[in-house]
Amino acid sequence: MNAYRRDFIRLSAITAVSLLIGGCREENVSSTVLSVKCYPDNSIISYTAKQIILEFNKVINPQTFSGIILLDGNTAIPAFNYTIRFDIDDPSKHRVVISFNKDFQLKESWKYTILVTDEVRSIFGLSVSKTVSLAVITSSRNPFEPLQSGELRRSKTVLISDLHMNEQRGYDEGYSLFTENAALLEVFLEQVRVSEQIKELVILGDLMDMWVIPMAYHTFRDEINDTEAYFRNVAEADINKGVIAKINQIADEGLIRFSYVPGNHDMLFTEDIFYAIFPNGHWQGGAPGTGSYFPENTIVFEHGHNYDLFNAPDSVTTAGSLLPPGYFITRIYATGNLLKTEKLPVNMQSTENKNAQEIYTTAWDIAVAAINIPQFDPVKPQIYTEVNGYTECYSSNGARDIYTQNIGDNWQERQQINGVPVPNSEVVGILNGSGKFFWFGTLEYSAIAQYFTPLESNINIVVFGHTHKAMLKQDWETLDNIYANSGTWIDKKYLNKDALSATCIVLNSAQYSGSEIDNVTLYQSVYEGDEMVLKKIDEKVLDHSKENSVS
Repeated sequence: MNAYRRDFIRLSAITAVSLLIGGCREENVSSTVLSVKCYPDNSIISYTAKQIILEFNKVINPQTFSGIILLDGNTAIPAFNYTIRFDIDDPSKHRVVISFNKDFQLKESWKYTILVTDEVRSIFGLSVSKTVSLAVITSSRNPFEPLQSGELRRSKTVLISDLHMNEQRGYDEGYSLFTENAALLEVFLEQVRVSEQIKELVILGDLMDMWVIPMAYHTFRDEINDTEAYFRNVAEADINKGVIAKINQIADEGLIRFSYVPGNHDMLFTEDIFYAIFPNGHWQGGAPGTGSYFPENTIVFEHGHNYDLFNAPDSVTTAGSLLPPGYFITRIYATGNLLKTEKLPVNMQSTENKNAQEIYTTAWDIAVAAINIPQFDPVKPQIYTEVNGYTECYSSNGARDIYTQNIGDNWQERQQINGVPVPNSEVVGILNGSGKFFWFGTLEYSAIAQYFTPLESNINIVVFGHTHKAMLKQDWETLDNIYANSGTWIDKKYLNKDALSATCIVLNSAQYSGSEIDNVTLYQSVYEGDEMVLKKIDEKVLDHSKENSVS
């Protein structure tokens, strides 16, 4: 006997008995319409899934399953690729399973549609009031997985940031931020290089670090007498040179584009210096010390320091310099690394009834206190400079006070020079530099304000670095757009306890995949035994068809 017919007879018998004894009935008194949804009600299913489950509010007549149609775009997938049956794990018989035949594979980062037509009936003859269209979106595949013959190649962009490579002395003396992940990063970059899925590698700033230098140390000395010599020295450090060589190998081979957007710790890393070290890379700088990269007209990549008063380029305060207040605080911070001090929590104070200067000086003093250097004297000159327009030996308070005069007006001028689309207040700029204060410290607020809320903006995906906190956000605050942060590769001990290291963002763009959706996935590189693997942390999608999207 046909299995569907057998189920139908059995269910009809059970229902009839239930009605006779006044027991469980199929329908509630007030429920007279057939409804359906995906089960579970998730936004994304794995592209390797072998079934899709639908949940109805009624028991369905199995003889009407043919009214359930699976579409790829506007084209019906031939019925021989799948079968439809009741879910054996659901005793209520409200769930129906669409099972794919063994030779059928869903596409990755793809939108499918399930049509439930009025031909589908409950065992009491109820149908949907009109055809129901359910969107099913599949996940993106790991970019390091091999492809089968004929599968789409090179639609994905991999983004990393905030490596903070230091000079050899930084490693030798223990104040560098980047020591633990160098070997892991080399393996990661080799996997990028041999991937058939990746079209571009983007580094969003702070690849090399010119700020994490103890305050008593001279940046330039001996044969290192200018900025280019400094960055070449960083690139040639024992722990770094394998990473630099691997990036150059990727760029030189030409199958994968390598693009670079400058950050704050390498804001003196000019276009000329970049091409001297990465001759086949692609510079994405803008105003001196910063840059924005628009790979498509709906997507933007930045480091994110433009919106941070402590770390955005400052060509206003001191003639001939770009260095902002954060440079001097970082010099003090590096001294704490050298002394192996335990950093204290940063707790922002209320900004109510305070002017910009008071907020700024308070934030500076809190940041310096958190570095926790024993018997630190804030009025003692001990920060050696002689770099980028600064020539004196400064105290902490002296360095702080360089920027105090007219800080609000200067901040507005700095943003204009740096090309900030929607300038923010000095309070927001200071909070963005705190790293702790609600959504300011994650730069989420600035992504929304700069790119998601302006009516003239068509940007719906923003990827920043800078905060050292990898994240993906898509909700009512982002107006269903996606804000992503690529995180960092610095040592775990320098991160907040909930932050991840060795992270990346992978963008599978609809423009290159041929799909209706953009997929943004956050991964972390980890070792499983002796093998490096990408661990998926989070995944978000944008449905460009805007109809019946699952988000």
